[in-house]
Amino acid sequence: MDFKTVTEQFASSVPGTDAFLKVKEQSLALMSADPDHAAAYFLVYGFARSYVILHDDEGITTEVANAAQAQLLGYMRSIEQALGGGEQALLGAMNRIVLDYDGRRQLF
Repeated sequence: MDFKTVTEQFASSVPGTDAFLKVKEQSLALMSADPDHAAAYFLVYGFARSYVILHDDEGITTEVANAAQAQLLGYMRSIEQALGGGEQALLGAMNRIVLDYDGRRQLF
């Protein structure tokens, strides 16, 4: 498994807690399998974990689930593109993600 596969699977999944739970578990596994990029995987893990904690026992609208999936998927694609570009590219992508997340309504 690699991050591209995780991203593709998430993109094709039905929005909701199960999809975020799978991303959480896969990101955690990638931290061990690819320690050179552990910080990026941890960032995604944290977002997915937050979604699961916030929405596990709560009914949410399809609109919210779709918006949360689109947001996380955007972050994952940004990381995916940066993975091949070296440490500075990855750090830049992660910084942009954090700043974007901080400026949005918190869906996760």
